[in-house]
Amino acid sequence: MSEQNAQVVIADAVDFYRQWPQLRERAEKLVETRDMAEEDAELLHWMIKMVDMVGPNDIAQEQ
Repeated sequence: MSEQNAQVVIADAVDFYRQWPQLRERAEKLVETRDMAEEDAELLHWMIKMVDMVGPNDIAQEQ
């Protein structure tokens, strides 16, 4: 299985944040290379921008 097609396993918001640099690259590649509707590409583009605004202080660590 290639790295690009690797299964994504996300436990929680903190885990998602930790994985975001790799996930962001995958999302950008989808926008650039996949055959998707223009509206879907725009949605993904904005999702990337919004997640980039989140930092460690925005996420509560579960205990």
